[in-house]
Amino acid sequence: MSQRSAAIRRRLDKKGNLSPVAEEGPHDLISSTDSALHNTYTSRSALIKINLKSSMISCAIISSFFIWFCAQVAFEAKSIMGVELGHERAVAINSYIHIPGMLRRGVNWFGQSEYMMTLSRVMGGKESRRAWKHAQDYYLSQKSIVIQNAKTWELHKSLEPMKHEVVEGMTFYDIIAARARVFYANLQAHAWTDFEIEKDKCHMYHFLYNNGFPHCPVIKEWNDLNSFSAEGDEVRQTSGCQHLPYCFVKMCHITMGHLNSAKRLSPGKSWGDVVAWAEHLWDKKPVDWDRTWGPTFDKLTATLQPSVMIQHGFKGGRDNGKDSPVELKIEVVWGRAYLAYVTQGSHACGSNPILLRDGTVAEYLMKDYLTLRPDPCHEWIFKEGHADIVWHMAEAFAKTAGIDSIRVDVFITQGADPRSAVVNEISLSSGAGYAWHWQFFTDLWVQGYQAREGVVSGKDWPDPMQEIKNGPAYYSKVLSKCNSTLIQPELFEKHCGFRG
Repeated sequence: MSQRSAAIRRRLDKKGNLSPVAEEGPHDLISSTDSALHNTYTSRSALIKINLKSSMISCAIISSFFIWFCAQVAFEAKSIMGVELGHERAVAINSYIHIPGMLRRGVNWFGQSEYMMTLSRVMGGKESRRAWKHAQDYYLSQKSIVIQNAKTWELHKSLEPMKHEVVEGMTFYDIIAARARVFYANLQAHAWTDFEIEKDKCHMYHFLYNNGFPHCPVIKEWNDLNSFSAEGDEVRQTSGCQHLPYCFVKMCHITMGHLNSAKRLSPGKSWGDVVAWAEHLWDKKPVDWDRTWGPTFDKLTATLQPSVMIQHGFKGGRDNGKDSPVELKIEVVWGRAYLAYVTQGSHACGSNPILLRDGTVAEYLMKDYLTLRPDPCHEWIFKEGHADIVWHMAEAFAKTAGIDSIRVDVFITQGADPRSAVVNEISLSSGAGYAWHWQFFTDLWVQGYQAREGVVSGKDWPDPMQEIKNGPAYYSKVLSKCNSTLIQPELFEKHCGFRG
């Protein structure tokens, strides 16, 4: 028997367990060392696993909290963990971490995409598919008119580069984002500022005035805050602003409604409060973090100079002028008014329908997967003849400016002469919701560019767009051809001559 075997046998008791020995041979020392190292390794491995697991749990908790926090910021929660948030703080936070804005823009983009439309058709079943089919049939009824218009459309030179940007498959938001890129490239390459026809209210109203469009008159503008503070109240007191519908003060360089860039100058309103409001907004640079085109348009609006104006209110407001008027947002594509969206409807209706040229007046509610719900409460818009006026007015604006697609917002009055309508404002970056019509309206926009392949407008357009000046009789005499059914009686008499 070897010495090693004997040593091993001496260390075993009767039960086969190891027993202590006085002396250990070299092999026993090696075995003990291996065992110690193994135990140390096992302990360290266990510790590493515990630490790794703890780290993963901590990371998951922190990540979950961060995602929750970004979602709260993105959708402007009233407060986060007891701390008041609000719009301005949410935008400020986004300027540092950016993710809330990306989330917000992504959700809004998805809401108007073909993916959302397909999902709505699947989830909504037969009624949703029927509403989609109605929108498709309407698109087909308008297509030949729109495409023919596009072939001969006098497109403003600042928009000619759009033919290289617009491709099949783009969504409505995609094309507006492309337009923003074109405007920004024009600014950098040529110092063109055509975007100001939308983004600067003062320039927008210059265009309306210089081309004779019906609008609420602007009393005065200021590009100096101190002058406005010193003179504005006297203008209010001496310009008929003391009676309904009163006047409005509007910041020209801020067009986003959620920034409260307009105030009604009711007689009881303190001028000091108005000045404080103007001071708060004077140097503010608007941030559009809702839409995919926001970051590009933000670069453009950052170049605007602060200014403010006082304007007469619209005399046809709801509740005998005490409230804001009924407003229609009309979308025009290649010179054809395609639809109107009622953003401020009749009080008695409580709805915001879409109007089509085939006489459709209907709501499409997201909660019902965009099923078509007829809205007889707003049928007066067609029955009283308002639709014909607003279609014409919106198309006339698009033609005058040479714009491929534009939203023109018009005030109307229920029970009044339809010719009393006025243009309130316009938009080249509409965020309004058009349900199934988004897809088909966008298809016409793209198809118009396809039909124009090789076509370049030969018109010598003034630049920038807002500097187009055809004179105060242009809308009545040229665009409306002195048609007394389309023009306000006072404008007809002034520019076309009284005809009984």
